[in-house]
This record gives sequence, structure tokens and C-alpha cells, in this order.
Amino acid sequence: MRPIARTNDLVIKRDTGELFIEDILNHSYIHLNPTSAYVWEKCDGSKDSQEIAREIGNELGVSVSERVVLMALDRLKGERLLEVC
Repeated sequence: MRPIARTNDLVIKRDTGELFIEDILNHSYIHLNPTSAYVWEKCDGSKDSQEIAREIGNELGVSVSERVVLMALDRLKGERLLEVC
């Protein structure tokens, strides 16, 4: 799966790496911790979970488990922050 972040009908505010999102379409407010926010921002449809983990790890200079990315993706799906393909 190559996830794509949903960006329509969202009001996004950033504070110290965390994202606060108002989902106008679904009438909800969502708080993403820095890890989930980072994963969401990498969801451009060109990378799978392994590639996202590798890219984040390279940018941060640490090893990032694919499992962490998959957990974040599950959360993002549950919050309806990924495009339905």
C-alpha cells in the first residue's frame, strides 16, 4: 500500500512538531503526535510503509521500525486522514 494523505476539508495547525487538525468534512478534531504527524506528511502515494520508515530514519539519523509506521498508518486510517483508493 502506498498511502496518500487526505488534505481537503482540513484546517491544520502545527505546534512543536504536533499537528492539530480540524476535519470540517467529518466534524472532528484530531491531535497527531510528532511521529504520526511525520508519517502523515510522508504519505504522498509514492512510498510504502517500509520506504516511509527508511526515509524518516535517514532524515532523523535513527533507525525507524516499519511497525511504528504501520501503527501510525492505522491511526491515520481510523481518523480518516488518508485518501480512499
